[in-house]
Amino acid sequence: MRPMGFWIKEIDRRIEADFGRLLADEGLTRRHWQILTTLARGATTRADLDAALAPFDTTVRPQLDEVIRRGWAAELPDEPAVVAVRLTADGRVAHDRVAGRVRAFRARVTDGLSEQDYVTLVTLLQRVAGNLTPA
Repeated sequence: MRPMGFWIKEIDRRIEADFGRLLADEGLTRRHWQILTTLARGATTRADLDAALAPFDTTVRPQLDEVIRRGWAAELPDEPAVVAVRLTADGRVAHDRVAGRVRAFRARVTDGLSEQDYVTLVTLLQRVAGNLTPA
C-alpha cells in the first residue's frame, strides 16, 4: 500500500491534469476557474484573491490579468485606495457556461463515495492537516 502523501499528491496531479483537459476548449486552467468562482461570490481585492487561492499557487495575478483582458472581470473604479475586482456580465456568462461541466467533473471524482464517505474523507484530511504545522 502506498502512503497517504503519495495519494494526496497523485490526486492533486490528476485533478490538475483533468481540469486542464476539461477546460481546454475555453482556454482556461484550474486557476482561471478558481478565480471566476471566487469572483462569482462577490467583488474582492487582488490581495484577497491571492490569499484565497494561496494553497494552490503563490499568486494568481497573471491568470487574473488574463480574465480581465477577456472582459470577464473588471477593476472597480470607485475603490482607488484598495483595487477591488468584480465579475462582469460576460464573466458571469462564462462562469455559468463552465459550471455545469465542473459539477459533472466533481461528480465523477466522487463517484462511488456516499455522502457520508465524502464527509468522512474530508474530515480525516482536515484532521491530518491539523496535525501538521501550517506552511
